Amino acid sequence: MIKRIDIFGALGTSMRAVLIPAGEAYPNHPNVPPAKEDLVEFYDGRYPHTPDGQFISRYYTSTLMESHAGIPTGGLDLMGYEPTWKIDGRTLRMVLDWVAYHQYVKP
Repeated sequence: MIKRIDIFGALGTSMRAVLIPAGEAYPNHPNVPPAKEDLVEFYDGRYPHTPDGQFISRYYTSTLMESHAGIPTGGLDLMGYEPTWKIDGRTLRMVLDWVAYHQYVKP
């Protein structure tokens, strides 16, 4: 089941993280085949390009969890040239905890 969490970027940008389990269709990208691994997509809520906002980037959850196994100090830069698409360390930790919860506590 796809899950969503609304967050704020480092500069106060309204954003959304979408957790897409392996094998499920991408709700905002119907022409993309389902992934074989769980994914997290990030969206900018200021722009209604999709029901979740403007697509920013997508990561395998395994990559995010492994890359940030310790306490993240610098957060995550979702798109280097766009200063409003950065997530601070505290918010990233919240997103990773949310992902871990939904990956290990299945309904």
